[in-house]
Amino acid sequence: MTLLNPWFLVLIPLAFTPFWLKSRQGQLYSWLEIAPEDKFSEIANYIIKVMITLLILSIIFALASPQGAERKVQKVGKGAQTVLVIDRSVSMDKPFAGDPTSGVATEIKSAAARRLITKFINERPDDMMGVVSFTNSALYNVKITSNREAIHSAIKAATSSALNQTNIGSGVTAGIAMFDKIQSSGSRAVILLSDGAGKISPRVKQKIAEQLTEKKINLYWIVLHEPDQVSIFTKQKFREGEVTSLELHKFFSSLKIKYKAFEADNPTTLQAALQYIDSKEKNVIQYTVTVPGHDYSKNLIVMALVLALLILIIKNLRVHSWQNI
Repeated sequence: MTLLNPWFLVLIPLAFTPFWLKSRQGQLYSWLEIAPEDKFSEIANYIIKVMITLLILSIIFALASPQGAERKVQKVGKGAQTVLVIDRSVSMDKPFAGDPTSGVATEIKSAAARRLITKFINERPDDMMGVVSFTNSALYNVKITSNREAIHSAIKAATSSALNQTNIGSGVTAGIAMFDKIQSSGSRAVILLSDGAGKISPRVKQKIAEQLTEKKINLYWIVLHEPDQVSIFTKQKFREGEVTSLELHKFFSSLKIKYKAFEADNPTTLQAALQYIDSKEKNVIQYTVTVPGHDYSKNLIVMALVLALLILIIKNLRVHSWQNI
C-alpha cells in the first residue's frame, strides 16, 4: 500500500486530544464523597473518546490517500496495435470541397477527422493506440496505450489549431518509433492521415523502409484529396519532385509491407476508408492492462461518517435514575 499524500500523517497526534482534554459535562458536587460512583458513565465516556480518536484518524488517513498495489492483467481481444499519424498543417483547417454545384462547403477536414476517428476508436475497444501529429516536426500526443480517455484527448489535441508546414517524414518515423517501447502482440499498423505530402530525404526514406519491414508494420495512407490536387493513383507522368504526394505513394508501394492508400474528398469517403481499415485490422491480440490499486480513502470516509453518527446518538442518550416522589 502507498500513500499519495503522506504529509497529512503529521496530524496524527491531534487524534489523541480527546484523552488530553478533561470533560466538564455532568453535575458539580461540593464534596466528592457524596458523588455516587457511575461505572457505566465512565465506560461510556471512555468509549466515546476512543470513537472520536478513530474518527479523527479515519479523516487523517483518508486525506493521506492510501492506495492498494497496482495489478497487471493479461487481456485477449480482437484488434491491433495502431498508431495514428495525423497532419496538423494549416490546410487541415480548410473545409472539404463539397458539392461544387451546391455552392456550400462541407465539414472542416480536421473536424471531420476528429469525429470519424473518435468513432473508429470507439468501435475498436480491444485496440492499443498511439497518436502522433506533425507539422514542421513530429508532435507526440500519446504513447501506445489501451487508455481510452488518454487516446481521445490525444485525438482532440492532434486535430486542434493547425500550423503552417508539413514534415510527413518526421511524423511517420515518430509513429514507427512508438512500437520500440511495446512488445508486439500480433497485428501492427500505422494510419497516416494527411491532405498532402512534403519531400522526404533519401536517408529518411531508407529509415522508414527498414523499420516498417523489420517491425512488420502495415501502413495505411488516407489522403484528404482536393479537386485541384493530382490524384496519387494517376497514370500521368510528372517530373521528379513535381508532385510530392505521387512520389510518396510510389515509395510506399515499393516497400515490402502491406500497404493501402485511399483518397477521401468528403467525410463519407473518409469514413469508408476507416471502415476498410477496421475490417482488415482485427486479429487476436494479447496485451497487458494495468489495473490501479484500490482507493481506501472512500472506505475511511464511510467509516468516519458511521463513527460520527454513532457518537451523535450516544451523546444524546440520557440515563435517568428513579427518584422517590
